[in-house]
Amino acid sequence: MLLAYHWVLFYQHMIEQAKLLRVFTLIRLLKQQPGRTLPELAQAFDCHPRTITRYLALLEEIGYFIDEDGQRRKFIFEAEPDKPSYFSPEEIGVMRQALAALDLESPLGESLRRKLYLTSELIPLADELLDMHQGRVVQQLVAAIKDRCRVRLLRYQSPNSGTVRDREVEPLALTDNYAQLNAVEVESGQLRTYKIRRIEAIEVLATPCDHPASEEHLDVFGMTGPAWLTVTLRLTARAYRLLVEEHAAARSYVLPDPVPASDLGYLFRGEVRSYLGIGRFVLGLPTEVEVVEPTEFREFLREKVGRARW
Repeated sequence: MLLAYHWVLFYQHMIEQAKLLRVFTLIRLLKQQPGRTLPELAQAFDCHPRTITRYLALLEEIGYFIDEDGQRRKFIFEAEPDKPSYFSPEEIGVMRQALAALDLESPLGESLRRKLYLTSELIPLADELLDMHQGRVVQQLVAAIKDRCRVRLLRYQSPNSGTVRDREVEPLALTDNYAQLNAVEVESGQLRTYKIRRIEAIEVLATPCDHPASEEHLDVFGMTGPAWLTVTLRLTARAYRLLVEEHAAARSYVLPDPVPASDLGYLFRGEVRSYLGIGRFVLGLPTEVEVVEPTEFREFLREKVGRARW
């Protein structure tokens, strides 16, 4: 009986995960230009338009505004994307922790949660969700390339053939600042390039790769080098946002600093192949990034500044 109970819980968890993935995918589709009509969205999800209508109602309930153009194509409307926040990222973090501790089963707790999410920056921006999604996909691909195993690109959207289907590939390398994947398509045996933003999800397979590994090893800044170098930085909120906008894969290496120093509320700790890529980022924000370690990276930056022709 206990085993059956655990299986029921596991099955329910898988159903909830599938629903969450559908909602996330819907957000991704609604952010693409031009928008899509209700029948087109239903076709993409292989479901009835009524199901899409329920998902759209859910998105509006949590704070997104769904608009449509003259051709009845749906899209997410985000007014004033550059409008300054009423809350700082640190304040939002504290509020999220406080919300997590509330008894949301009570009417008061549920009411408070809804009001806060509908009137503040606690609603995640669709662009931010897309960055998080791409960062997760890149992280899985990096691991698969390192372990030399095949992956299945789930529901990959091909603009050339107009199809959405799974593709089993042998990943070789990530290029163009982690925007593209070079891989051998198992079905055809041909080398192809896949856009990361068109990959809905990744399934890592146990089948080892047959093709030789690529000699290119790129870090999250798109740089190559003979060995991995560990770098730790402290970032302001602005530096953090610029980092994940320019290098989506870097998000997995950044966490809120448990002991923030003044306005440096984020901590980057990751490995790079060269100081050149991350050095360009740091030198572009000299007052908003603090180098914690290593000393060699500080010396690299000082040498670059010393050669400046300002």
